Amino acid sequence: MRQVNIYLRPAIHRIAEFWSHEKIEYVRYAAQTGLVPYALEEGPSKTGRLLDRMAFKDLRPRDVNELVKVADRLDVDVGIDFFGTKLSLPVYLGDMSFGALSGNPNIAIAKAATEEGVVAGIGEGGLHPEVAKYRNIVVQWASARFGMDMNLLRAGLAVNIKIGQGAKPGIGGHLPGRKVTKIIAELRKIPEGSEALSPAPHHDIYSIEDLAQRVKALRDLTGKPVLVKVAAVNKIMYVAVGTARSTAEGIIIDGAGAGTGATPLAVRNHLGIPIDYAIPVVDKWLRENGARQNFLVIGGGMLYSAADIAKLIALGADMANIGTAALLAMGCIMCHSCHTGGCPTSLTNMIGMRPDLDIAWASEALRNYLRGLRNGLKAILYALGMNSVRELVSRRDLLGIYYVDEDVAKTVGVDLMERGQLAFYQDYAPVLPREVYEEGAAPVIGMGGIVPGYTYPARRPLDLLRIEAAQVTHPSVDPYREDVRTKVYINGFELDTPVVVPGYERAAVMAGYAAGALVNGNGCPERGYCLNDYDHVRVPPTKRLEPEEGVIVVDERLGGDVWLEEAVSMLDIRARETGVRERMTIIAVGKLNNGADVYKMAALGADLVEPYEVFDQIHKRPAGSYAVKRKWYENTIYSLTKELKLAMGAGGITDYYHMVGNRDLLRSLDGEVAKKLGVLVAGN
Repeated sequence: MRQVNIYLRPAIHRIAEFWSHEKIEYVRYAAQTGLVPYALEEGPSKTGRLLDRMAFKDLRPRDVNELVKVADRLDVDVGIDFFGTKLSLPVYLGDMSFGALSGNPNIAIAKAATEEGVVAGIGEGGLHPEVAKYRNIVVQWASARFGMDMNLLRAGLAVNIKIGQGAKPGIGGHLPGRKVTKIIAELRKIPEGSEALSPAPHHDIYSIEDLAQRVKALRDLTGKPVLVKVAAVNKIMYVAVGTARSTAEGIIIDGAGAGTGATPLAVRNHLGIPIDYAIPVVDKWLRENGARQNFLVIGGGMLYSAADIAKLIALGADMANIGTAALLAMGCIMCHSCHTGGCPTSLTNMIGMRPDLDIAWASEALRNYLRGLRNGLKAILYALGMNSVRELVSRRDLLGIYYVDEDVAKTVGVDLMERGQLAFYQDYAPVLPREVYEEGAAPVIGMGGIVPGYTYPARRPLDLLRIEAAQVTHPSVDPYREDVRTKVYINGFELDTPVVVPGYERAAVMAGYAAGALVNGNGCPERGYCLNDYDHVRVPPTKRLEPEEGVIVVDERLGGDVWLEEAVSMLDIRARETGVRERMTIIAVGKLNNGADVYKMAALGADLVEPYEVFDQIHKRPAGSYAVKRKWYENTIYSLTKELKLAMGAGGITDYYHMVGNRDLLRSLDGEVAKKLGVLVAGN
């Protein structure tokens, strides 16, 4: 039987992503040689993550990179005590479930972790008998309790309670039914072929007090330390302090851009904050609240290099959580097809589909990669004059940050060496997924690395805003199972969705009417569904907008001197200050692309939102018949509304009007954007 034991050419993307060919080659070089190509980059980058813009102040990269060649002979301890087990490297191989991965990769990861002296999470897919043979694993107690029994709970070194993950904060896991084959069904204890949808919240954990009870119960039941896994969300500092007070032994924080087997596209790209914003704030708050000592902090999300690990530890972590890079070491080509069951590298294909991943080859490649990281980390620590990696924890004073603004530097507690703009912009035409107009579904995708304006070009300031999600301190809401209201009102008339449809043609008008959406035009069969049924003013986005009673349509197609999002936020703030907001309806018309954009515009102050760019693509697409075209428009409205509900539910919001004008639900990755839009910088 043929097994996969070679590297394929990485996928080529229309727009450059974080996991570039250079980064993939970095991982592959280490996986083949046991050495990293370099320990430190030549200098800070003008684009990308905060980690890429940081440098150790007193180190010369060339000198450190020379040390990599003799790293085996350097007397530096890069190991860490993991609750009585000495690890050779402060690395946690991220929770990847049996089912999301195709079986052999799960075994290879557990084997490599145990043999190389790191630790690996098994995810929520149940415990495969071959994985159970290895000691250095952490089992997971997740919201669906898939495959849960005492054999699972008593395996490995620790238990982690999964509240959330970076690629889909505030929503549950999602394993498509086509991937639930016989063995997965047996291990997860669910029917074969059924969708494995984990609830968004744990239905027995709705507060820190509930979490504390669950932590104690699992510790008493297993005799093992208990960690809590969460996504890095806007208010992560409260989550971390609450977790520490629950008596958990540690926290695993998964940042935005982290990988996954399957997640809604709009959620992956717009919810949660990157790990390099989260870790320094968490460390600072834990110390100020007397909760840092003997509390393990593990951080992950788009980490791949020795420098990443060193910088993250200096920011305040104890260990680095590495997931995607581990898969790259075992052959991943970043084609984002994990959810389809047809992975070309056999890492995430349907179990039972041939060929299988070669366990011995993959495990050895991963062990080599880990050796490379260890050598690179030893070189950095030796150059810093340190004997142990523990000396590096929370040493933010050793770092300098470049090409960001003062607000970002202050938030992460790192000295600003050279000012610049974090956001980078590029105008491009987004691809409209077929699921939107053909199925009315929220598109699903696999893997990560996409954070607009940060690791991926932004098209507008709105892209730099990150949406809040509920983690630990209050429960999220599951829109698959619970009611999330998106009803809105215009002059007392009730609509089912805040999505406005441009009245391009009869099919669009009738689709809007059928879906209970406002139509920006004429010709609706019933009065109240067309915007032209109401007295309204249509204005471009400008700084000079003044609030007034009635319907105000802020339309960026008319020009203007500021971005639409800036104009809407200023108008909403002024209206609230002058007391006319309740008698005013704001409709924002812009080049917007998904339900997350609708959410953000609402949080900035819009009552209704017309994302005309999405509907433009439907309008221009040849359909063949009126019926097909109308169905496409209807499905697009439903898709946008479902994405909006997912984002609302992730933050525990059950009614659309609870978020209109609530800028506290948003955080900006860029200080200048934060000031313009009236929101805080991520980490505040």
